[in-house]
Amino acid sequence: MTRLAVDFGARFADFVAWDDTGLRIVKQPMSGPAAEVLAAGLAALALDPAGLEEIRLVTTAPLNALLARRPARVALLTTRGFGDTLQLGRQNRVALYDPVARSPAPVFLVDPEDIHEAGGRLDARGAEVAPLSEADLAAAIAALRQRRVEAVALCFVFAHLNPDHELRAAEAIRAALPGIAISLSHRVDPAPREYERTVSVLLDAWVTATSGAEAAALDAALRAAGFAGELLYGDGRGVLVPAAATAMQHAVLLTGAPAVAARAAAALQRPAVTLAVDIGSQSADMSMARGGDPVAAEQGLIAGVPLRLPTVDLVSVPLGGACGLRRTDRGLRFDGTGAAPRLDDALSVLDRVPAVEGAAARLTAFAGAVPVEALSREIVAAAADLMALELTRYATRRNVDPTRAELVVMGGAGPLLAAEIAAAMGLTQVTLPRAPGASGAIGLAEAARRTEALERIDLPLRDLTDSALAARLDALEAAAPGAAPARYSFTLAPLRQMHPMALGLDRRPVSAAEVADTFAARYRAAYGIAPPGPGHLFQIAVHRDARAALPPLPAAAPVKASVNRLACGAVAAEGPALIGTEAGAIWLPQGWHLETSDQAYLLQRSPS
Repeated sequence: MTRLAVDFGARFADFVAWDDTGLRIVKQPMSGPAAEVLAAGLAALALDPAGLEEIRLVTTAPLNALLARRPARVALLTTRGFGDTLQLGRQNRVALYDPVARSPAPVFLVDPEDIHEAGGRLDARGAEVAPLSEADLAAAIAALRQRRVEAVALCFVFAHLNPDHELRAAEAIRAALPGIAISLSHRVDPAPREYERTVSVLLDAWVTATSGAEAAALDAALRAAGFAGELLYGDGRGVLVPAAATAMQHAVLLTGAPAVAARAAAALQRPAVTLAVDIGSQSADMSMARGGDPVAAEQGLIAGVPLRLPTVDLVSVPLGGACGLRRTDRGLRFDGTGAAPRLDDALSVLDRVPAVEGAAARLTAFAGAVPVEALSREIVAAAADLMALELTRYATRRNVDPTRAELVVMGGAGPLLAAEIAAAMGLTQVTLPRAPGASGAIGLAEAARRTEALERIDLPLRDLTDSALAARLDALEAAAPGAAPARYSFTLAPLRQMHPMALGLDRRPVSAAEVADTFAARYRAAYGIAPPGPGHLFQIAVHRDARAALPPLPAAAPVKASVNRLACGAVAAEGPALIGTEAGAIWLPQGWHLETSDQAYLLQRSPS
């Protein structure tokens, strides 16, 4: 049976189809809705949806919309007195030496007019102090109807301990407005701290409002075409989950595309720490890997928005082939709008990509007295310098020396800048995975299918007995069946009111004391101090990851007749040259050469 992986980008969709006989790659322009692009890709591969066993999907659409701060018809319903939680945010300083403190709170997620409060209160143990106000709920529903809201986020105080008020409000909203999407904080982010939970549930609703309709149309089109197999999505951890699971947490899809690309980079299994970047049309997504696995994070910033969901440790910046230029007193920036020239325009003038319509006119209008070719070289150098700076910042903030890491560059635009990025970082080599222009789809095809089960708990760790731990683990293992080894995760904090952290274990703990001791050691390693409390347990999870090997990639094919083509193990002549690959092309500058292997291309500076 044939399987299909599709990575929907901003300008192209990458298709990888494979079965027992081999693997094929197709790039399809994003010329319309995702359902139409999928149909075109299936036609190019001569595949009938009815004959597919499985389809795996990721999309950059939510992340690109987040980078663009695209507005959405989202509302927030919260406990009376907490309507300003998002606006107040945390008083953390984004820039330590900035004399004017600026809150990083993502206030664009919801219009202040669409924030509603309802009476009713739970205490810190989840017990009801005051009932949910039916009058306030009715008023909020009327406002939702009048404002034509598409998705509503419910975040009541202490709902992670007792979801009753959120469930009752959701039931009333669903009865009055059957078509509205509802995100519940106790499902999206069942942990303490009201600001973080508010952001999480609002982001979930925002993703639904901006991308939910297209996902539903895609599913409907596949079923109408006869697809009866399983539909899977890559989530922010870079693993596969059933489409039904994403309905509970839409925000897990936000970073699915960059996460599977990070998996592709990690699969190269380099001995050193791997510093990876996937540069596409709208964004550059950075990640890190150790020992063949991407480094994970329980929380972080995604496109400047705090995200408290387990994901690959990603940072995305607006830099890509379709990003517009803007000249400032600090040089070129890639956040221009309107008729501004794009990075792809400069790459086109320098013959690194096919001719781009209108490129010369946009560059000429921007250049003034500067020759267009000179401006194009300046643009490419600025992009490489900016990417080198962002990679250095990403690495050093994680206590990694970027000059001692192995740099991996992917994506449609990445291989065209790889050597210049490496040079700007003081590196003499850079690795590119095979088919670098389809790294996301390859990573999606290689991704593990995850079976998981979890139990929400609110318990001091010292109250967890060995027999209770064993019973819970037995039940979770039974709920997550499979032949793959089980892995265990405990979500804990030193004290109940503190930020939780995940404790991952490769083998089953035999006692609660083992969990406590391991948590203390991990906490000390992460923060340099002993935990300031005995430990509080919020969640136990068990998962199994099933992986299947892909067939070998096809031989590299040139992107145009004049492009050099490398056989496996060959060394190219000194540049400049444009090298065709299985998907995309690599720019080989003067003074660099390229080697190939079964897994990757190695771009190296030639000895002087």
